[in-house]
Amino acid sequence: MKILLIHPPQWYPGSPHMAVPLLTAQLRRAGFDVTPLDLNIRFFNSILTKTNLQKAYEKSLKIREELLPFVKGFEDPVRDFDTFDAKTKTRLLRFKKIDDVLQKKKTVQSAIENVDEAVRTVKTEELFYDPEKLFFAKEILFDAMKVASLPYSPNEVALDNYFSDPSKKFCYEAIKDQCFDREINIFSDWFEENCSDIFDADYDLIALSLPDLSQVIPSFTLGAMLKKRTKAFVVFGGNYINQIEQSIKKYPEIFDIFCDGIMSGDGEKNIVSLAEFVSGKADISSVPMLTYKEQGKLVTNPFGETIDMNDVVLPDFSDYDFSDYFSPYPVLPIQLSKGCYWGRCNFCDYFHGQQGYSPKCISAVVDDIELINKKYGQKHFVITDEAIPPKYYEALAKEISSRNLEIYYYSFARLEKRFTKEVFDELYRSGARMFLWGYEAKSERVMKLMNKGIDVPDRERILKDSAEAGIWNDGLFIFGYPTETIEEIESTRSFIENDERRLIHSCTLSNFSYRRNAEIIKAVGTNGIKSLSDNGDFYTILKDEVDGIGQSERRMIRRRFQKKMLDKYENSMWPVIYSDFDHLLLYLARYTIEFVRDYRSDRRICQKFDLEDCE
Repeated sequence: MKILLIHPPQWYPGSPHMAVPLLTAQLRRAGFDVTPLDLNIRFFNSILTKTNLQKAYEKSLKIREELLPFVKGFEDPVRDFDTFDAKTKTRLLRFKKIDDVLQKKKTVQSAIENVDEAVRTVKTEELFYDPEKLFFAKEILFDAMKVASLPYSPNEVALDNYFSDPSKKFCYEAIKDQCFDREINIFSDWFEENCSDIFDADYDLIALSLPDLSQVIPSFTLGAMLKKRTKAFVVFGGNYINQIEQSIKKYPEIFDIFCDGIMSGDGEKNIVSLAEFVSGKADISSVPMLTYKEQGKLVTNPFGETIDMNDVVLPDFSDYDFSDYFSPYPVLPIQLSKGCYWGRCNFCDYFHGQQGYSPKCISAVVDDIELINKKYGQKHFVITDEAIPPKYYEALAKEISSRNLEIYYYSFARLEKRFTKEVFDELYRSGARMFLWGYEAKSERVMKLMNKGIDVPDRERILKDSAEAGIWNDGLFIFGYPTETIEEIESTRSFIENDERRLIHSCTLSNFSYRRNAEIIKAVGTNGIKSLSDNGDFYTILKDEVDGIGQSERRMIRRRFQKKMLDKYENSMWPVIYSDFDHLLLYLARYTIEFVRDYRSDRRICQKFDLEDCE
């Protein structure tokens, strides 16, 4: 029996994702023949070439000319847009996006001419660690993705996201339409041209891992192809499937067209049970959390045993070529626990479909880190846990230091007073170089409403001690929590601006949104929350109507402030973070926090943010 585990596009191409190597290791321990495949990194290496961009550019010119007579047939397409049918809307958006990009001829030509060197720069050590070359390469790659996507407008693949037709809700019918629409689905053509090795192989089980919504259309597109062309049992799993499981079950035909099953919950044990079923060793009813069709009806199996983290084998990266990734060194993921030890923030839904908090013993964790360090020669890590208690972190740091391991890592953390100057000094000695702190809002009133559970009065002291130890602080901020006032938002913005990157070195900014599985959903009808509705039942963010700051206004406040920060620090590195924390870690490990924070270029090097995106 042969198993294929796929990490599909679209995901940031800097380093391997955790899921497939982790599941590979569990299956191999159980004696199964497994092939892990990072299809995402194959995708990015394929499309980001001068040859491909030139073809995309020429194809876009042709599409623009073909659409021009159609567009000219409308007196005022912008004014009348909402009156048009879905196909007309898509064609008008398609023309506009192609025309807008092609108008920037110098930018397009620069992307085409420099893309090969840009890819080489982010992968090559001596080029990567030259800030001027690195950030020029990032700018080229940003523009190159627009060119590569252009023939499939209005859909667009970015390095850190996938944007589908904005005129459509993200509902099942829209997803289905886009999966089979070769005009706007870049993945249909790409899978046809680049995945014959998958279609021609004789796999019995093919599992696709979907950690994010950006992978839905590519995964469903590939799933439909696999269902037609292979005999394999095709299954979808991952965090996104956890989030949207109930919506998927509304459409039984998904299990006829796109997959044979979906698997929710934690996969470390479930994937082994699934392999045992496919191999004929067990009945399908024994596979925990599997949803499948039986005699025309959907069946969902119950939960299985709780996972003991000490029984989970470390991820297996032995099949990975790290030189494929858009980084001179991969930042490898490691997991210390399951779940969140706090788990009561009412806006959060990361816990949904997962078991309760369960940590791995510290000696075993450091054994894993040491083995990865020696086996693969890698020393940069991201700890993927939702949150880790300060006491655990302190013990972990001491264990790492006692073994004299030269490693560097970053992670999420909670602003709790148990983090002292002494703890941060120990963490720095062990290799900690960055923490992502959920600061959220300046207002203590808003923080209480969030049920964040952190030590609000101690936040600045904690950040100061962290910075003085040499650790980079990325602050996570949310604008527009229900009942938050403009004045309260302004206090958060003023804190960030006036701080001048002394305590908060970079920001991750977001506008508040109601997540489908968050606890706060239960508050509808109270606290100024009038109503919620779908953006499409396959989208995890709900539309809302509230007293005070509406969804579109929250979005605009965040975008304008983000642009203001980028303009203020336009010559600086990483004032606002997108999806390249891994690159930032590499710089912090090579240089100092002061070098990265205080570096100034003679030109704008931070990520572009077009003015029209804010209007």
